Amino acid sequence: MTDITPTTLTIRLSEALKRKLEAKAAAAHFSVDEFVLGLIEEAMFINSPEFFDPNNCEAHEYRLVRESQRSVVLGHSISLEDAIKELEERFGAVRPSDLPSQP
Repeated sequence: MTDITPTTLTIRLSEALKRKLEAKAAAAHFSVDEFVLGLIEEAMFINSPEFFDPNNCEAHEYRLVRESQRSVVLGHSISLEDAIKELEERFGAVRPSDLPSQP
């Protein structure tokens, strides 16, 4: 792990934006500093050459997570029970009673 030397960054925010950052940080169980640091790191990553490398696993995972979040926001998600039911219908359900008994 890299040793992080604290550095001060001063930015000017409107009161409304400050409240929004505080609320989002609290919802994510982070301090405002941790939340803003995460936003900065994310911005640096999505603007890096690694992000555009089709073989970069981290970039691939990032895109999958963002697409998943987008689907949920758009209401395209399904419950776990519905997903299991759909998989059982598509591939057949395997129940413990269907398995061969052990001698």
